[in-house]
Amino acid sequence: MTGLSSDEISEWARRDLRVITDLIKELHLWYRTQVPLEQMQTVESCGRIMPPGFGQICGCSTQLLSAPLYREFVAPRDAEILSLHPRGGMIHLCGSHSTLIPVWREMPSVRAIQINDRAAEDLELYFRGLREDQILYVNPCAGMPIERAVEITGGRRIVVVEDYKEQIYR
Repeated sequence: MTGLSSDEISEWARRDLRVITDLIKELHLWYRTQVPLEQMQTVESCGRIMPPGFGQICGCSTQLLSAPLYREFVAPRDAEILSLHPRGGMIHLCGSHSTLIPVWREMPSVRAIQINDRAAEDLELYFRGLREDQILYVNPCAGMPIERAVEITGGRRIVVVEDYKEQIYR
């Protein structure tokens, strides 16, 4: 055992997360000062593209946390980062994160969630659980084909993202 109390461990975790968050914020702010807002567009080669004025963070490892732990330790820091962007931003997910949907619903700076692989299989939970102004970027997969995604959403609040590599090799 560490010999530390849970309060001491929590404080160390908060301190470490503050260092990480401050570095990420510094990087986001650097880009904001170097690239004109109308050109600033977060992009990842496989389709995570947001309109100008939005930010993006990857949240894949958040599936390792319970909703209470995420809410207490990580959500405020994710909100800080996304709030640096005039229009908020997107969180990318590729695992089983559905327990965190209520937390993201409460975060005004979370404007979009990008789901692929295992996360896409929970599209219905995201669609019903998030706010009406939160958009879902959906990467179709075997567990969530395009047809099913459109059926669930009625074609509302989704952007269908398909990997360009799959298009090239078809």
